[in-house]
Amino acid sequence: MSVELAGIIPPVITPFDENENYSPGAMKEVLDYLIDHGVHGIFVVGSVSEFFSLRMEEIKEVIRTSVRAVDGRVPVMAGTGAISTRDTVELSRYAEEVGADALSVITPFYIIANEEELYHHYAAVASAVQMPVLGYTNPNRAGGMTLSPQLMTRLADEFDNVIGIKDSSGNMSAFLEYKRLCPPDFRVFTGQDTLVFDAVVNEGAGAVAGLANFVPALLVSIYEHAKAGRLAEARAAQQRIPPLRAAYGLGSFPVVVKEAAAMIGLPAGPTRRPIGPLSPQARRQLRQVLVEAIGEEALVK
Repeated sequence: MSVELAGIIPPVITPFDENENYSPGAMKEVLDYLIDHGVHGIFVVGSVSEFFSLRMEEIKEVIRTSVRAVDGRVPVMAGTGAISTRDTVELSRYAEEVGADALSVITPFYIIANEEELYHHYAAVASAVQMPVLGYTNPNRAGGMTLSPQLMTRLADEFDNVIGIKDSSGNMSAFLEYKRLCPPDFRVFTGQDTLVFDAVVNEGAGAVAGLANFVPALLVSIYEHAKAGRLAEARAAQQRIPPLRAAYGLGSFPVVVKEAAAMIGLPAGPTRRPIGPLSPQARRQLRQVLVEAIGEEALVK
């Protein structure tokens, strides 16, 4: 498990053309931009990536083409979670085959599995591959289901390749429990942009931050200032995040991320239906939030 996973890792948007087809060329442009702006890794096929709207073969195509486009510049973490264990194992084996560096496996969704069922689900994935596996808990989008610190400790103790978790609960008490109970080298990432500073100063691995799709340098600055002990600078950068995060409320998830990425010139394309575009008024509001955060000059006209 030699891959170094730490820092700011964007859950990358999946660019679509006007017919809602995946565009590998646009994805390369997006990935190049993020890497050029200092992100420490890439996470494809996550929630911001609209994984829930992708067919199995599309998920594989996104993983394969993204690994090729990144070309070893930073680690690539592939989202391989699915409702069934069988599909999750299939996607995980495929991601390993095409050269992803790590897996992020969200809890099964729609169903509510109990803790023992979750244990066997993740044990099956960890047994099926030889690469690093991270749990991914996002209770707001999984009917409240989560991965307890006790469960992750059990998995990490039994499987050398279960190395961490992306915790999108926003619950710092749970975050600290992962740090307390799991092995010392267990990597705990926050999935909340508003908690990057708190995560880093509490010895977390970093953040899988959706806002990093369009303000990557700002997120990177929080992490790097905090790691270097420049806490005043890190706090000042973190205080610029809440208005950006609040802008998520201007539309249905994840359209705000895609339209913000388009405003800085990235070929994001539309969200897949049923999620539609922002209203003209919401788009104006989003643009103003971005102007206040990063300046008019950073946006396309």
